[in-house]
Amino acid sequence: MKLTQDQITEIKKFIHSRGFTHIEIEMEILDHVASAVEVKLEENPDKSLTKAIHEVHSSFGVLGFSVLEDEFNKSFRKLSGKTFVDILFSYIYQKNALITLSIFIAFFLLGNRILPFENGFLYQIFYYALGVVTVTFNLSTFRKMNKWSKRSLVVSSFSGYVAFAFLIFGQFFGSVTKIEVDSGMEMSSALFSLFSTIIILNALIFSNLLKWAFNWTNERYLKYATH
Repeated sequence: MKLTQDQITEIKKFIHSRGFTHIEIEMEILDHVASAVEVKLEENPDKSLTKAIHEVHSSFGVLGFSVLEDEFNKSFRKLSGKTFVDILFSYIYQKNALITLSIFIAFFLLGNRILPFENGFLYQIFYYALGVVTVTFNLSTFRKMNKWSKRSLVVSSFSGYVAFAFLIFGQFFGSVTKIEVDSGMEMSSALFSLFSTIIILNALIFSNLLKWAFNWTNERYLKYATH
């Protein structure tokens, strides 16, 4: 038998009552519980939905749905890691490699016109300014996904990592450049272009990763939203 939308809603309420409110975890648990509840109601049509839900929950043992949460976290880390690598490689030697090359050339030409700056601190300002632009770009992507902005564990985690990565890149590249320039070495256009390109690629890669995470979650949500 197929569960009705009202029955699905009741299962969601039970899941929420157990403290699992992130949309991805909810969908993972719902997928398992709904199937198990369907079987129990098919075996005994007179059984109440509430009793069937509690029986399914009890079958997970003392840890309850936490078992599914742990399984989800492990499997999704593996899946998202593979997706990240696939997207990264696409910007290195696959379909998006031309985009990477174009960005590098653009910054190389820009570097030939504006370099050298008077001191290393100005390079730090440039990298941070570029980082602010890229983070703003990613935030605009995130806002388009506001359907999950408060409930998505995955999307919010990726968004936080974008800002963290920008901070690391901006601080590292800025410090390396400042040390190089302040020590009397002239900043090369190639190195300037490489650092700038990495900052831009970080934004592009995570924008794609955010979109992938949103679509992955939304597909699972729609499976039951349109039940």
